[in-house]
Amino acid sequence: MSKKPNLKVKLDNVFSEYIRLRDTEGHSKDGYFKCISCGQIKPYSQADCGHYIGRQHMATRYNEINCNAQCRYCLTPDALILMADFRWKKLDDIIVGDVLIAFDEDNKYKTARRYKTTRVLSCDRAYRDVYEVELANGDKIKTTKEHKWLARSGKTSGYQWIETQRLWINSKNLLGHRISGNKKEDVSSTICKPFLVVNQDNSHESGWISGMIDADGHITQQVVRDKRLHKDVVHYGLRIGISQSSGEIARKANSLLIKMSHNRSTCRQEITNKIYTKDGKCYNGKGDTATYLITGTNVEKIQFLQKVRPLKLSRVDVNKLGKMRSQYDTTVKSIHYVGRMEIVMLETDAHTFFANGYAMHNCNRYNEGLKGGYRKGLVQKYGEDKVLLLESQQIKTAKISVFEYEEMIKYYQQKIREF
Repeated sequence: MSKKPNLKVKLDNVFSEYIRLRDTEGHSKDGYFKCISCGQIKPYSQADCGHYIGRQHMATRYNEINCNAQCRYCLTPDALILMADFRWKKLDDIIVGDVLIAFDEDNKYKTARRYKTTRVLSCDRAYRDVYEVELANGDKIKTTKEHKWLARSGKTSGYQWIETQRLWINSKNLLGHRISGNKKEDVSSTICKPFLVVNQDNSHESGWISGMIDADGHITQQVVRDKRLHKDVVHYGLRIGISQSSGEIARKANSLLIKMSHNRSTCRQEITNKIYTKDGKCYNGKGDTATYLITGTNVEKIQFLQKVRPLKLSRVDVNKLGKMRSQYDTTVKSIHYVGRMEIVMLETDAHTFFANGYAMHNCNRYNEGLKGGYRKGLVQKYGEDKVLLLESQQIKTAKISVFEYEEMIKYYQQKIREF
C-alpha cells in the first residue's frame, strides 16, 4: 500500500508550522504575525498556513511564496457538527483527531460535490465580533462576518463560497452594497442545507425497529457504473430494509418503517422460493416472505438511521453516499451584530464540514483562492513579478514521489529547528 496519503498529511503539518513560524516576529510561538489578507496583527496561536492558490494545485501546494500566515474566523461553540458516526456533537466538544462528515471543497464532478470523511486538524478559541444569521426556515446561527457559507447569490446562480458579510438580504449586505437594476429588491442569498439535525429517538418503537434491522434486516450500499459515456460515471445507492414472512410482525415492521422514515409507504419486494420437482426441474414459486425497503433519497435514509441507530449503521461508508444535494434550501432573512463572543476555529483536512445541517467552509483561511486582500498582500511582500510567476504555475501538473515527500519533510523539520 502506498505511503503517500500519510506522508502528504505529515508534510502539510510540518510545512504549515514552518510557514507560520517564518511569518511570526522572532520566529517564536510567543510572537505576533501580520495577516497576509487583512493586515491585522495577531498572536501566533491564531495563525494558519493560508494558500493563495488552492491546495488542490499540487504544483504550488508547497510553494513558500504561495503560502503565508493568515488569521482565522468561525462559529460559536453551540454550533452542532456532524460526526462520521452520524451523531451531532457541539463544536464546543470537538477535539483534534475527531472524524467528521464533509464534502468536496470544489466542484469536481461537473455540477455537484461528493460526501467524504475528514479529520479535525486544529480546534482553537478566540473572541471576535459575532453576527447572528437568521434563515427563512427559523434557524439562527452565530458566526463571524468573514465566515464562508456554500450559497447562491440568486435563484439561478450556482453554489459558491460566500462570506457572511457578502450574503444578500433583500438585495443588500453588511458591506452596504446593493444589487443594482430593476426587479432586484427581493433578492436574498440561498443557503445550502443538505441535512436536518436528527437525534436518536429513544422510544420503545424506535428500539424495536432498530433491533429488527439488526436481526432480520440489511443496510447495503450499491455502486452503479454508467458505461454509456466515454468513462465510467459512478452512482451510489443506499438500501435499507427488513425481510419477514407475512404476519403480525411483518405488518408492524412495515408500519414502523413508514412512521420512522416519514414516508407514505415502503417498497415491498416479494422473495421467491426455488422449488424442485421429482425429475430435477426447478422453478420459482411464490412464497409468503417479502422485503420491506425504505424509499427516498440517501440523505433521508441516513436521517432515518440517525433516529433509530441500529448497530448496522456502522456499515455505512460515507465516501459512498454520492453527490451532495441541498434538500433543505433556505434563504437569508436577517443578519445582525450580537456582540463580541467566544468562537471556535475549526480546521479539517477536507476544508469543509457540516454545522447545524449547513455546508460550511474551514475556519482557517481569510480569503484563500480569491484575488483580493491576499494578492495585495503578496504584491507588497514579494513584488508583482513574483506573484505573476506564481499564478502561471498553478496550471502545471505535479506528481510528488514518496522520496520527494520524505526529503521535503526532513528539509522543513530542519528549517524549523534553525529558528
